[in-house]
Amino acid sequence: MSTAPIVFDPDLPDISTGQSIIIADIIFTVLIILSTGTRIVSRFHSAAPFGIENYMILLGLTNSASAFNLTTNALEFRSVHSGFGRHLQFLTDAQERDVRRYSQYNILFAILSLWAIKISICFFILGLIRDTHNRSRWILYGLILVTTVGSLIQSVFWGTQAQPLEKLWNPEIPGTHASPTTLVITISLFTAIFSITDLFYAVSPIYFFGRLQMDLKKKLIVIGLTGSGLVVFAVSIVRVAYVRNFFAADFTWALPKVYLFTIFERNLAELIADLPAVYPEIHRRYRQLMKWRKTIGPSQQSIDCGHPDLQNDSQCAIITIGSRETRPSKSLQLSELSKHGEDR
Repeated sequence: MSTAPIVFDPDLPDISTGQSIIIADIIFTVLIILSTGTRIVSRFHSAAPFGIENYMILLGLTNSASAFNLTTNALEFRSVHSGFGRHLQFLTDAQERDVRRYSQYNILFAILSLWAIKISICFFILGLIRDTHNRSRWILYGLILVTTVGSLIQSVFWGTQAQPLEKLWNPEIPGTHASPTTLVITISLFTAIFSITDLFYAVSPIYFFGRLQMDLKKKLIVIGLTGSGLVVFAVSIVRVAYVRNFFAADFTWALPKVYLFTIFERNLAELIADLPAVYPEIHRRYRQLMKWRKTIGPSQQSIDCGHPDLQNDSQCAIITIGSRETRPSKSLQLSELSKHGEDR
């Protein structure tokens, strides 16, 4: 982000556009906690082993007892609280330093979070094509390598912007500060590369699931869940259009648009990565709810019957089973006839 001085403009309003960031962070934080918790629960209910793709999802959520993604959301929340989304001229020196620090760490954690999520998707696809599609498997290994190396290069460029690193948010201390152009170009370049990999992550499961022997309805559901990754691809493309905002002198006012697209890209990627594993648990809970609703009606009718005499007791028992018939069923009459036959 730019370190160029700004000229005070009395015509600028002192308003904040950071509310949209806070709302998006709160919504996605709740959804991520629910989806990841559901994924863990579904793995305990599944007979399949807890695969490496699940550990990678957890890695995307956990880093030194903190979550990459949730930590990034928290940093964005703190940044808005310090003045991110307002015009820079209305911020104190302390607020400007806080915004710069939170924004810089936000970039690093976003890189790490997207890396872990994309690697988990690779392992998920590898699990689908186990012992088949040898050529596709090597393509996925190549994507894992490209994603890892690209994320590492971005992290290195981030960490070498200034010596010491504190000079990024405190320019008054002695040291050297590189031009932000290098980091912005690096991020833009790898965004373009990762957009291609994102497209593969979103489209390839459609091909693999299409060749599996499974029910058409289930196949369409899974293809829809995995194909929703195209939304992440679209968001990453749109975000590139706002990359020039990194060079704006009034960065606290210009960058919220960029960060909002990053929030959607990062959090949607994690939610979509959870969907194929979460759907069976949601479907199982839905069937349990429907079964409970079907049984609660007849049970209520049996309670309302009362016990006036033996004939009513028989009728209530039949209603409790689920039949609306108030007369003994045909099977009951046949059993009674068989008893008479034995007595003879």
